[in-house]
Amino acid sequence: MAHPARQLRQLTEAELIEIFTRWQAFIAPRAKPPRAIAVAFYPYVGINNTIRLRDGVMQARLSDMLIDAPTPVIEAVAGILLARLFRKPIPPRCTEVFRDYARSKPVTRLAEQRRRERGFKLVSGARGKHYDLEKLFQRLNQRYFAGRLTRPALTWSQRRTRRTFGHYDAAHHTIVISRTLDDERIPQPVVEYVLYHEMLHIKHGVTHINGRRCVHTPAFQEDERRFEDYDAASRWLCRLAETLSAPRGRTKSARKRRALD
Repeated sequence: MAHPARQLRQLTEAELIEIFTRWQAFIAPRAKPPRAIAVAFYPYVGINNTIRLRDGVMQARLSDMLIDAPTPVIEAVAGILLARLFRKPIPPRCTEVFRDYARSKPVTRLAEQRRRERGFKLVSGARGKHYDLEKLFQRLNQRYFAGRLTRPALTWSQRRTRRTFGHYDAAHHTIVISRTLDDERIPQPVVEYVLYHEMLHIKHGVTHINGRRCVHTPAFQEDERRFEDYDAASRWLCRLAETLSAPRGRTKSARKRRALD
């Protein structure tokens, strides 16, 4: 279900409190009503929302990116937060309404803008112990992009990871590669494949299909298969993820884990 990005007027504090009061009665009808409810918008980096109950006072903080959200979206957020607070099942409709709104094109653009303005990115540099991301980027850029791809900030992750080996942060135009791959035992084509995958995110950007955010489009996947060692590198990453995710003393898990973002 599509929602407009804005509504004609902002909800008043009294209206916000009424929404949360009504949803608490629906989610947890047997729970003791709080002696007071406070609902405020807060300048989070992302579209985050929190709630807590302390000394009989319920305090909800909603992302200020929801100030102009339609009333049904605020209703959905209230349902989600209160279900979490009272450890009740989240109404599926609430999840659907909020998810569709949060993934809409205007909201994702606003979220990236706020991340640039309010957030920061920890970087540890492109030069690792065994691989230099700067040199690998230049090589891949010339080979697959004719040297035309805009250079992002390149960095190894702060810590080793076991499941996700790379991601592209569009808000800060930064490619982060897992420090797990900065190892002499990792073949260079595997590191290059992960970096190439994230470079494709820069080339293709984000596409919205039927109102939903899509990053791994058919065109993206077609370009990904152009990588010279695509099959071998993909298999290598799957085995690595399985090995790192397997409990100690047991055989590898057959379950594939996400290696790329």
